Amino acid sequence: MRILLIQPDHRSEEVGFRLVAMPEPLALELLGAMVPDHDVRILDLRVDPNLNAMLTSFNPDMVAVTALTCEFYDACEILRKVKHYSSTVFSVVGGHHATLLPEDFQLPYVDAICLGEGEFVFPQLVDALEKEKALHCVHNLVWRHSDGRFVRNGLDVPNIGTEFIPHPRRELVADYRHAYSWLYDKPDTAIATGRGCPYRCNFCSVWKFYNGMTRQMSASRVVEEIRSVKTRHVTFLDDNFLLNAGRENEIADIVKAEGIHMRFGMECRTDSIARHPQLIEKWAGIGLENVLLGLEGISDDILISVNKHNTTWANNEAIRILQDNGVMIWGAFIVDPNWTVDQFDALRDYVYEKKLTHTQFTILTPLPGTELYRQKRNDLLTSDYACFDTLHAVLPTRLPREEFYRQFASLYARRNSELIHEYLRQGRVTMEQVRFGDRIFKQFSRWESYVEHDPVLKKIKGTNN
Repeated sequence: MRILLIQPDHRSEEVGFRLVAMPEPLALELLGAMVPDHDVRILDLRVDPNLNAMLTSFNPDMVAVTALTCEFYDACEILRKVKHYSSTVFSVVGGHHATLLPEDFQLPYVDAICLGEGEFVFPQLVDALEKEKALHCVHNLVWRHSDGRFVRNGLDVPNIGTEFIPHPRRELVADYRHAYSWLYDKPDTAIATGRGCPYRCNFCSVWKFYNGMTRQMSASRVVEEIRSVKTRHVTFLDDNFLLNAGRENEIADIVKAEGIHMRFGMECRTDSIARHPQLIEKWAGIGLENVLLGLEGISDDILISVNKHNTTWANNEAIRILQDNGVMIWGAFIVDPNWTVDQFDALRDYVYEKKLTHTQFTILTPLPGTELYRQKRNDLLTSDYACFDTLHAVLPTRLPREEFYRQFASLYARRNSELIHEYLRQGRVTMEQVRFGDRIFKQFSRWESYVEHDPVLKKIKGTNN
């Protein structure tokens, strides 16, 4: 079979976190690896927008699309165009939104909806189609019957051993590699060394998607994948790469012993760093360059409100440990729509005092499938999924909405320029990187960008027009 896997392009007007990082479509590369006997292509519409050209040249038998909530409409438009191209192409969608709200994709131009981990359900589906078997036999699938009804098959919680998942087929995105980035690092290669998360943050759907399970690759399997990478920079996409200190110690030891010279980025919880400062020292010695920290808030009350199961002491300690080891921090914070001006001021002061030069601010958003969505569903101001990008307030704000966005944008306006210039003097960043960072902060600090597409204000503006 000729199988086309598509990564949608979600353009969030003038701002969006794609300005800061654009990882490769790792989930699609893994799906391609699960069906090695078929002719597979990946189309990354973030880099190559020409869907029609790919459909015409490749003429696929199947098209599969992945989608987050904010990419819902983009995925629907892709699937509609696919069916317009040829009604005989089998169209399928998967990913977080499809798993958590499959009914949203029960549309005339969708043939099937994959639930949960694609490595489990996708090979079953491909096999059934190839052998012309009834789709009733495919676990974790919702499919459209010939009479138009959608049938939901039985669910099976997969126990996929991470050791048996093949390497991602990175050659399928070789033409796009130049575009994949993580902060200043481009081109970048992404590696996922585990699945799931043991924590239960109320704003996160990861633990829901993986049915509360957590699995990790062995140290030797992780290093095996590192060896296969062609770029100089690797980003570990695990929600908390330092979840198992014993494993991460072993990975670092092997990397050092084998003389692997790379630069690394990772995502971590602060309590993991605070418990194992020696682990950061070791990783800094083998090339750890930057860490994305889910700091979330500057008070224990904020952390409790999002069920983070962490403390501001751990946040502060992790910041100190990383800075002592020369590791660049990408600090992520959540802004509650219910905030006052004083709370915005307090966060601005904290970022400056802690000398955080790279920051990410997101608006608390009840994403479908999360506990927060269950709690706040009746308070939502919109059902427009394009607004669920964590850069627009889909809940009521305490401040007037325009003032809320002024305050939110101003979080990006205050930069610790003295420290950035010290990094420049030390050679830790280049002038090109400084200018790149300035451009990003300038775009994020333009408050009008958020107002123009706010779910409430754009309706008012439309009415006035």
